[in-house]
Amino acid sequence: VQGYLPLAQMPTWKTTRGGDRILPRSYLLRVFVLSDGRQGWRVLPGGLTRIATSELEIASMQRGGSSADTWVQTEGEVDTTSLLHHDHPSVDTRHRTRMVTSRAAENLFWLGRYTERTENATRLARLTIDSLNGEDASSQPLLQWLGDLAVANALVHPAVPSPAQARRVFERSLIAALADTDAATSVGFNLRALRQAASAVRERLSLEQWNLIEHAQREFQRATAAGTRGGDYASLEALRALETLSGLTAAMTGAQTDRMTRDDGWRLLSTGRHLERLAFLAQALGAAFDTGAVQDEAGFEAVVALFDSTITFHAQYQQRHDIPALVDLLVIDRDNPRSLGWVAQTLRGRLARLAGSGPGEMPPTADLVPDPRQWTLESLCQRDAEGRHAVLQQLLADCVDAAYRLSDDLTARYFAHSGDARRSLGA
Repeated sequence: VQGYLPLAQMPTWKTTRGGDRILPRSYLLRVFVLSDGRQGWRVLPGGLTRIATSELEIASMQRGGSSADTWVQTEGEVDTTSLLHHDHPSVDTRHRTRMVTSRAAENLFWLGRYTERTENATRLARLTIDSLNGEDASSQPLLQWLGDLAVANALVHPAVPSPAQARRVFERSLIAALADTDAATSVGFNLRALRQAASAVRERLSLEQWNLIEHAQREFQRATAAGTRGGDYASLEALRALETLSGLTAAMTGAQTDRMTRDDGWRLLSTGRHLERLAFLAQALGAAFDTGAVQDEAGFEAVVALFDSTITFHAQYQQRHDIPALVDLLVIDRDNPRSLGWVAQTLRGRLARLAGSGPGEMPPTADLVPDPRQWTLESLCQRDAEGRHAVLQQLLADCVDAAYRLSDDLTARYFAHSGDARRSLGA
């Protein structure tokens, strides 16, 4: 809402069919201001003149206008003063914390979440297809567990028969949905969402990191299209596409870990990753106990594989298939980055840094996440009167619930613009 003011006019040189002429045109002058580095400002002489057309009183390039540099002649010697400092004293240099806008913060948060979702969905799809075509395809607890997880993580539609009922139908449905970005939220959907979040914070990513994301999406679409051409739905081609994507997502994770500045934006990215990991692993382990997969030899090995801890497990426990060994490595061990204890501990630390808490202090947001220092192997391995690991399964349910509640809390605290004003990140 602005009152109309006619623009000033100036003579302009115009070449027409009838020859060169001087014509009046409306114009405005845009000047530029520079900080002098001492909390002051200097208006530069001259600027940019925006010239309107003969038909419009609007100095706009989109409406056919033009522009020209505007110089100011000096009456004496030219001032050669420069604001550039070639030998800037180190004492005048102070560390500056990079500000993170709510827009960038939210996209970084979701970049972390979709990176982890893509990695989790890829690992689960690989494990499922491999198990359906392996020696353990007759294990009912394993098939039930994989089927429940595939539905819970939207790899297949809930209406599809379970692998225990129709193994080939289930497998074909899973492969068909891998690259679907519209009707399913499978691997392809998460990969596309990852790229969209990354494009919104393109200025924070290296060229190598951005090219890696684009290559991953392009290559996965090509490979899955080749594997489903003609309605074949080849499991071998799907496994190759998933294996390639697994390597690329590992490279994305490495770039996020080693190639980005540790500011509040990165902490939100990392928080998003660990939030997703906490929910996914806790849900998977809880389902393994509910379906009895952990009591089955094939199911036990599949659970350890989904946690990406097969080598570590057998190095420590050889061929043991007992619950205490499983709980110790996948829940308690805070040296294993794929254990719930390590994820919860790291997540609480990230939240404390975001809140600016002092050493040993935990903000209310971090208290939403169960404290792994209070977990003991003895209590988590106890069985109730019905033979269930009630304490462990309650902890797993608490971890899943904490991830959802934490997502809502972070959204309201840092990203939402309704209600009371919140402080800016980095302030």
